[in-house]
Amino acid sequence: MARSLSELLKEIAGQASSFDEPVLSYLCRMAALEANNTVVPVQRIGHNLVGMWDWDVSNDLTHSDPNCAALFGIASARAREGLSIGSYLKAVHPDDVSLLKQTIASTLNGGIFEAEYRIITNSNERWVFAKGYCTLDRWGRPERFPGMITELVSKLH
Repeated sequence: MARSLSELLKEIAGQASSFDEPVLSYLCRMAALEANNTVVPVQRIGHNLVGMWDWDVSNDLTHSDPNCAALFGIASARAREGLSIGSYLKAVHPDDVSLLKQTIASTLNGGIFEAEYRIITNSNERWVFAKGYCTLDRWGRPERFPGMITELVSKLH
């Protein structure tokens, strides 16, 4: 039986907490509440724009909130409908794509994903930090990969 996004995020929050990942745990708990339509998602932490995504790995369908979509130069409506992960990778700086793909691939066996890389949209380069957690189905295959992304204001020009 499929679990709801809220249930998955609660599970990820608990696992992130056990890995001493308080920010990821906090963000996943907030996202779990949002999935139940009980709170409004945080848009900024300090000066940093924060966005969230949920990648249905087996169907290669990524949904993201408007903040995440904006960082990648994707229209909010398209991000809500869901796009392939490749649609997001198109905005990644060419020098960072290979390492980012390797990092994603190594996380698909379950576990915490962390990456710092550049995104180029409208000729603007931005540094971002992304963190997520890939959950596995009962057969050990990647199932869901939700996470958060934030612009690194300290690396902006």
